[in-house]
Amino acid sequence: MSTNEKRGPRADPPGLALVMEPDLELSAVIRAALLLDGHQVECVADCAGVLASRRRMGRQPDEFLLALGAGDVDPDWATLKMALDDDASLSRGALIVLLTIRNGLTFPARARILQKPFAMEKLLALVSSDVTAARRLPA
Repeated sequence: MSTNEKRGPRADPPGLALVMEPDLELSAVIRAALLLDGHQVECVADCAGVLASRRRMGRQPDEFLLALGAGDVDPDWATLKMALDDDASLSRGALIVLLTIRNGLTFPARARILQKPFAMEKLLALVSSDVTAARRLPA
């Protein structure tokens, strides 16, 4: 896990994104782009890392970016999928699935699917709109 924050002045508070991506290089690229866009970022490698983040993090993410569909299905996907809908700390955040191959996977209704390879600008636009929408929600 790594947590980073962009330094420098912002007119509004940064959004917090949790990125689940097992490919360390791609995770670093996504993290760097989000940091440059002014967001706080936490990175985990798998579904178990997302589930464990509930206990570690004080503030819950505004956005979940979950890379799925490459290779075998993560053994904790069913548990995470249920928690994304039912757990108070996970159900509030927006959800973007970075999808390689569907592999029969189903996703929570609020999930927006971004097929790999994707344009980083499109990902950043989705995250920004989700963070803006999250600020309007009651705490």
